[in-house]
Amino acid sequence: MGRFGGRQEFSPFVPLVLFIILCILLASIGLLREFRKKTPYKPPHSIEKREPSLIRKPMPVRTGKFQIAMRKRMPARAGKFQVALVIDDIGWNKEIVKEIEKIKQPLTLSLLPKAPYSKEIFEGLKNNNNLELILHLPLEPLPPYQSFDRGLIKTGMTDEEITQQFNEDIKYFYPRIKGLNNHMGSLFTSDEEKMMVLLKEIKSKNMFFVDSMTTKKSKGYLLAKEMGIKTTRRDVFLDNESNPEYIEKQVWELVETAKKHGKAVGIGHAKKSTISVLKDILPEVEKEGVEIVPVSSLLE
Repeated sequence: MGRFGGRQEFSPFVPLVLFIILCILLASIGLLREFRKKTPYKPPHSIEKREPSLIRKPMPVRTGKFQIAMRKRMPARAGKFQVALVIDDIGWNKEIVKEIEKIKQPLTLSLLPKAPYSKEIFEGLKNNNNLELILHLPLEPLPPYQSFDRGLIKTGMTDEEITQQFNEDIKYFYPRIKGLNNHMGSLFTSDEEKMMVLLKEIKSKNMFFVDSMTTKKSKGYLLAKEMGIKTTRRDVFLDNESNPEYIEKQVWELVETAKKHGKAVGIGHAKKSTISVLKDILPEVEKEGVEIVPVSSLLE
């Protein structure tokens, strides 16, 4: 029918449009519910948890002015355990050496051959019977690390150049200095051929070699033993982080290593935080039955 008294006509597209709208609404409701399941509610100002490796454990034991972590002690055995502490990078700071002397322990100081104050420090300490002096020989590191130290020995050098640079590095300090450890050197010490050239020259001077173990691939320690050179290697780095709590934790790890094996070698650096911790904690270390000795006492 028409407008006047007739039946009104409906478009055949209306039901289709309504059906589409209904489908869209149902789909939207479903998506909203799924999103809520995947996104848990967080209360205002909530604090996200840090990675477990970044969460410090409670440190209820206190020694000196720093707190130290609780640790499982190895059972004490008869006799004393021996620990050598090597302080690297001597030669850049004269004042830190004065602080080291105040510790009054037989520490081993490793002098960079070409650092600005190395010769002056050497002259001031060469008659000090309490502190042992060795050379901190710069060797080439693995990229991307770089060493800008003068006196650096590189893998690209010929055998003659390696020998020449080594003798140039030690000439002011030898024969008063009896041994050395490597400064950096993750590339050089992992090169067996180049290490043999260097170690032959070290042997000719009757010097000992301490492998700093800046890489697990280092050939220095094992080659030195095979060649009949007096040697040892680093067990624990003390200060990869400058945080005093971290350094204390590393010192106690060194102590536990000594208790397990009878002896251990730790390497730290001439930094204020490291020296401050050692000054504070070494009396406690000695109470554990640990004797601090020069690194030359632990040679194999």
